[in-house]
Amino acid sequence: MLNYATIGSSWITEQMMNAARLTQRYHLTAVYSRYLDSAKQLAQKHDADYFTNELNNILYDPKIEVIYIASPNSFHFQQAIQAVKAKKHVIIEKPMVTSSAQWHELYSLADEVGVYVFEAAMHYHSRNYSRLKPLIKHKMKELDSPLYGANFNMGQYSSRYETYLESKEKGWQVPNVFNADFHGGSLMDLGVYPLYIALDLFGLPESVYYHAIDDGRQVDLFGTVILKYAQTQVSIFLSKTVHSLMPSEIYIGQETFIINDISRLTKVSLVNTEGKKAQIIDYLPANPMFDELLSFSDMIHEEKTIHQEILYENWRQLSLQVVQVLELLRQSAKLL
Repeated sequence: MLNYATIGSSWITEQMMNAARLTQRYHLTAVYSRYLDSAKQLAQKHDADYFTNELNNILYDPKIEVIYIASPNSFHFQQAIQAVKAKKHVIIEKPMVTSSAQWHELYSLADEVGVYVFEAAMHYHSRNYSRLKPLIKHKMKELDSPLYGANFNMGQYSSRYETYLESKEKGWQVPNVFNADFHGGSLMDLGVYPLYIALDLFGLPESVYYHAIDDGRQVDLFGTVILKYAQTQVSIFLSKTVHSLMPSEIYIGQETFIINDISRLTKVSLVNTEGKKAQIIDYLPANPMFDELLSFSDMIHEEKTIHQEILYENWRQLSLQVVQVLELLRQSAKLL
């Protein structure tokens, strides 16, 4: 069992706790929050050994092996650095960091100390993606000159949007997810999902562009990303202000992969130009974070082999590419 602690008290932290319990590989040792009442409520609900609003209590607890970080985006880097210095493995919610400079500093320190750093890209580590990726790669390989591209769709209405509108009107501080000080906005909150898939399948693009509609405070409410490749492009619609039911699509030759919910990949079908359709994935896990937590525990516990080293390096390099592209997209939209 891996003894772990959590940082953050939002719904995603509870989802992680439930997934960790399902794996039967993790034990919830401690819950940290800046607000003691929040930490207490979560700890009691999920049977943690203790709760605290003092970060050092979990950093220097010798029993704790892993720290899960789900604080506001702008806190991820500094909290991860502190955890790594304390020789803890870290699982960091996306986006893991907000610049490539932070990425290099964090991973260099982790290598020096001898701990793992994982970005919680749950869809990338899911069994659904492990099935989908080789199918797409095979389709791309079997065509002599594959003309492929994709349209990804991530329109997820935020429950904090009404509060954001009211806060702007009354001059209050806006919620973190719409606050530039916390690196909020649609790109940072949602963009990791389609970028992980696009960069893993198609590689780094030749150029990137983000046409964003911002609120005048350096926060993008919605926008469209264009990843330009030599012979094709990938477009990505992102929004925290609308709820879209449109699927994502990947085009290879005369066939189209239709993906329901690019952040979960729960249903995928394949359709050709004649209208013939095959359902190739239709699996909804009990908890979408289950598979990634299994993968991370395997990496920590299993004997270090060449296979494990290559796998971890692949994870690292893909996370770096995502950070680099996010950085370029923010520069493109003048969100920095």
